[in-house]
Amino acid sequence: MTTGAALAYARHSLYNECEQCTTAGHVHLTVGSVYLELAGFNKALDSFQHAHRIAQAIHDPALELQVYVGLSELFSRLQDADKSAKYASKAYDLSRSLQLGDLNSRHHRAALLQMASALRKQGELGDAHDYCSPQPTEVPTSWFQEATRLALVSGDQATYARSIRIMGDIYRKKTDINKAFRQYETAMGSAAAMGDRVIQMESMDGAARCLEALRLQHKICNCRPLEFNTRLLEVASSVGAKLLVRTVRMRLSRIYHALGDEDQKLHHERVAFRLQQDLDLMCGGCGSPYGLESDSLEALPCAHILHARCAYDLFRRSKKKKRSCPECDRTSSRLYLNCTDYNPSYSPVPLSVCSSDSHCTSHQATSSV
Repeated sequence: MTTGAALAYARHSLYNECEQCTTAGHVHLTVGSVYLELAGFNKALDSFQHAHRIAQAIHDPALELQVYVGLSELFSRLQDADKSAKYASKAYDLSRSLQLGDLNSRHHRAALLQMASALRKQGELGDAHDYCSPQPTEVPTSWFQEATRLALVSGDQATYARSIRIMGDIYRKKTDINKAFRQYETAMGSAAAMGDRVIQMESMDGAARCLEALRLQHKICNCRPLEFNTRLLEVASSVGAKLLVRTVRMRLSRIYHALGDEDQKLHHERVAFRLQQDLDLMCGGCGSPYGLESDSLEALPCAHILHARCAYDLFRRSKKKKRSCPECDRTSSRLYLNCTDYNPSYSPVPLSVCSSDSHCTSHQATSSV
């Protein structure tokens, strides 16, 4: 089933469900996840917000946990590592409060895995390894439960493949390219056996990054990265992952430049630029793009995303209690998923999803300028 078909089925099912029930919450969650794969970040945020509202209304911590996992992945893809880690930490805290069973263990594995991914993006490689490592720890507390081992015990092949892929990311970050590539190959094989094109695509992208590193180090020629990225482009295009398609196009542009083929280089650059325009990753506050490099982001309840510095400036410069979104003019007195109104005495504004545990301290916004 294509992502478009999955989205159509999910939308249709909403007509047959009540607005405030578990099924409706999971449908909104599914819609958000599909939009996330399609790089429709604003629509994904809106769907996650609907699911979050239902989860809190019906007191469903398992659904709320899955919303936080989705939000962590969304901000990870938009390269806000700190925000991604905060949502992952919130999901992990909820997973520890659930009664362990087959269903809840799956949620716990998902939270562990997202925490590992977020820590890897932040550069906390040792902690990320603890979350993913298949070796049992000396102290079998929930904090040190490893997603890979739990996935193997439960037969959860999807979580296992994704955890192996994240281990590849950790090895690649440590510049151990050979180990990283082997992890990605294993993940690709598991994903192909399951028919999971999303995990296959993510694993292929990791392997492509390894090949690019070897190419730039002049350890391999341009031919293998060219062939591999061409295959990855086909898979990403079939899934509809526009943000990854743009990344692969830019990578292919650099490879063709090294080969001296200026026509193909310019072709991939032009297509990548058009994709960037289609993605519409533009901050309504300053008009500059976001999500293409590391930055601190915020979102409003209308699901429009701004640079954090622009969002905080929007609330500071207006003397009115409610501020208008620069994109849609919808008024609000708070940030995305923030339950309390904005207090202008705070400078800068604290994030709304900081974990209550000691390992997650209050995070304050920092400008990357």
